[in-house]
Amino acid sequence: MGKSGSAGPLMTLDINRFNGVPLHLQISEALRKAVSNGQLQGGERLPSTRSLAGDWSVSRNTVLQVFETLISEGYLEARVGDGTYVKRQVLGDFTATSATDERPLETKASYPFRGLSQRGKALIAHRLGGLTERPTLFMPDVPDLQAFPIRSWLRLMNEVSGRLKGDILVNVSNAGYEPLRDAIAQHLRTARGMMVESRQVIITTGSQQSLDLLARLLVDRGDPVWLEEPGYVGARAALMANGCSVLPIPTDEEGINIDLGRSKFPTPRMVLVSPSRHYPLGGTLSAERREELLDLSRTTGAWILEDDYDCEFRYRGQPFAALQSVDRDGRVVSIGTFSKTLLPSFRLGFVVVPIDLADDFAKARAVIDRHAPIMEQMVLAEFMHRGLYSAHIRRMRSLYAERQAAMLQLLDETLSYTPPEFECAGGMHFVLPFKEGVDDTAVAHELWKDRIVSRPLSMYFSGRRKCSGLLLGFAAFRAEDILAAGKHLAGLGDLIRRND
Repeated sequence: MGKSGSAGPLMTLDINRFNGVPLHLQISEALRKAVSNGQLQGGERLPSTRSLAGDWSVSRNTVLQVFETLISEGYLEARVGDGTYVKRQVLGDFTATSATDERPLETKASYPFRGLSQRGKALIAHRLGGLTERPTLFMPDVPDLQAFPIRSWLRLMNEVSGRLKGDILVNVSNAGYEPLRDAIAQHLRTARGMMVESRQVIITTGSQQSLDLLARLLVDRGDPVWLEEPGYVGARAALMANGCSVLPIPTDEEGINIDLGRSKFPTPRMVLVSPSRHYPLGGTLSAERREELLDLSRTTGAWILEDDYDCEFRYRGQPFAALQSVDRDGRVVSIGTFSKTLLPSFRLGFVVVPIDLADDFAKARAVIDRHAPIMEQMVLAEFMHRGLYSAHIRRMRSLYAERQAAMLQLLDETLSYTPPEFECAGGMHFVLPFKEGVDDTAVAHELWKDRIVSRPLSMYFSGRRKCSGLLLGFAAFRAEDILAAGKHLAGLGDLIRRND
């Protein structure tokens, strides 16, 4: 692709045409400052002299004079046939510095009334405490990036880009691209047994936005909300940022303990659950507790928020149907994301709402950010309609089952530890439980010195009583790499809590 003479940054200069100072001197001084304070970075290509003359309403000869001056002073360099660039290392007294270097030192004390709101503080309170997000062994919740069908995706992207014209450029439903909503509804009906029409599907930019949207529309400030304990940190952050009273309800291998929740907090406004596979412990909500939860919703009017985040990856036994599929009262709202099945950076998700609330959610979506990027929605719609998404899930399910087997072998041979049976039914990670009193955050930081990534179990607890352990992911890593990494975990054997 050839270079355009109009390429380069748009630069606004404060030019005074009435103070008697020649224009070329004013422009030269302004560009010197822009280079010195970092507004123009070293190696940045400037627009052509003709383009800048038009931008600044001056003659082209004036801009040529400016360029000649700054080239001679060492601020700019001319490359034959390639244009004029800011020099990477500026000579003389005007050395390249950060744009903030010339500003006076500012502290919070300088502005006693500046600061985050209480909602803002709650929003950032639940972070990962400096733990890395790099996809290296044994980072949990990451799909196999190498197995993503990038060629098929790029081919579809090239194909659908030809349709980006006319009404579709300006007239996208706030609820999302209609063919994608239809594809998701069809997938949920066949794969999850859900009773859903396309108009019930609201496209979001991922599970985090879905949680925020639901908290805004279905829960008022101060309302009690049950959250699984331990539970998803992102859900806790979204609820607390919206002023909800988050109530941690203990879980076990059968899922959230409904009876215990009722005895402590009998009338929740909303209950957040991951029925197919509890996050992060891995239990499946039993049939008895599913009925208890639906009964709670009927008697109290509580909303049930269903987040089956990795239900596609089940390796043993038959998967449970979605909770929404047996809801006869329209109280279950489901959320989903494609970050676990496709790519973590793929920011598309969805909410399935009761049909009588679909229009209200679409209106609210318009207020927040109108809709997700249309190009990605169009490509994903084609990806699903052509059966490529289902084929990808089948491949990943088989691949991850092999990697889970390698992880089980590693835990057995290296640590003499076997996870409970319910954990082995599916998922993308295992929990390695530690004895009481072990600082799992310190252990995670120590493992990172060997470039081993894990997640402390304690960070998923919101109450005072926290269990210690590590989340170890396996889905994104080859079986041979998993087995070869045993030496890095060998020292954890004495820390493990064993039930035998």
